[in-house]
Amino acid sequence: MQVIIARKRITAPFRRGVLVLAILAAVAPLPAHGAEPQHCVRAEIVLWGDGRHDDSAALNAWLRGADAIWADSGEPVGASIAGRSFRLSAAVYVTGGTGRRLENFRMLWPERGETVTGGTILAGTDPDGAPILSGVTIEGGDPGEGVPFETPDPGPTDHDDRANCGIS
Repeated sequence: MQVIIARKRITAPFRRGVLVLAILAAVAPLPAHGAEPQHCVRAEIVLWGDGRHDDSAALNAWLRGADAIWADSGEPVGASIAGRSFRLSAAVYVTGGTGRRLENFRMLWPERGETVTGGTILAGTDPDGAPILSGVTIEGGDPGEGVPFETPDPGPTDHDDRANCGIS
């Protein structure tokens, strides 16, 4: 037994209209129902301190007071570093007032043939005070390196966390 519910011939203009509606529905934007806010994580500052990887940017950020983690363990660096070796490609600036301390370290700029070993570099907690260098040896550097000098106060950083969100 067969049941025929309806048999109707679809005309060409009707088919074109259905096709146009189908295409429009497929490409039409979905309605916005209050977009979910992005929950981005702050980009980590990673220090190697192994003498093989370039630590220039990370060491400068840490010396300015930024939080950092160790690449080999993922542990926080803290306010003091001891017994590490840093390969560098740019100048390192120690700013007074950050409370950072470097002890028994080695900084190597292979392209410049410069090595700085120490001793201790202490940033102190007074932002108006100069960092203290004790027992630091500079080999191959330019004259005047390792001598404190006045710098302008850093301006506010316009940090946009959206810049750290992954994009796919």
